[in-house]
Amino acid sequence: MITGVRVFDTVLNSSNIKDTASRNSADFWRPFCKSAGWDFAYERIHSLADLEYFFSKKIKENVIIFSGHGNEEGFRLSNGDVFDKEINGVFPEKNHGKTIIFSSCLMGKNDDLCKELKSFFNADFLFAYRHLMKDRFCFLHESILLTVMQQHSTKKFTLEDFEYFQSQTAFMKNMNQKHVKQHPMVCF
Repeated sequence: MITGVRVFDTVLNSSNIKDTASRNSADFWRPFCKSAGWDFAYERIHSLADLEYFFSKKIKENVIIFSGHGNEEGFRLSNGDVFDKEINGVFPEKNHGKTIIFSSCLMGKNDDLCKELKSFFNADFLFAYRHLMKDRFCFLHESILLTVMQQHSTKKFTLEDFEYFQSQTAFMKNMNQKHVKQHPMVCF
C-alpha cells in the first residue's frame, strides 16, 4: 500500500547545467498524490551532502523518487556529484523498506549499480530506466506503476506483478524513443 511519495529533484537541464526553472517534478507529483490520497513531500538536492542530510531524517513516505539526470554510472547531482554505489555513509534503518525509483536515464542498464543501490537503501524494490527518457514519459510510466502497486494493497507486490505491468504498458515503449525492443523500466 502506498502511503506517500517523496521526490528528490536535481536542478539540471538536458545539458547538465543548473536550471532552476524547467525541471520541477513537484508540479506533476503534488496533484497526482493529492488525487490518489497519498502524502507528498519534495526536496531539491544539489549534492551528496544534501542527500546525506535528508537521509539522516525519518522519511515517512514509502516511495522515494530521484528525479534528474543519470547514466550507467549513477545519478547526477547539480554540483557534479554522482550518487552511485560508492556513496559514503549509511541509509538509516528507520528508512529501510522503501520503494525507490530513479526517474533518470540509463541507470537501469547497469545491473550491478542498481543492485548495490537497492542494497544500500535496503529497499523492497528499486526501479530504473534502461533507455534515454523524457520527463513526461517517466511521469506516465511511474504513475501507472504506482497505481498498479496501490491496487495490490491487499497482497505484497511481486516481480510477477511488475512483469504484468510491463506487459500491459509494452505498447508505450516506443512513445519515448523509436525502435525500442525492451520495456524501458526495470525492477530490482
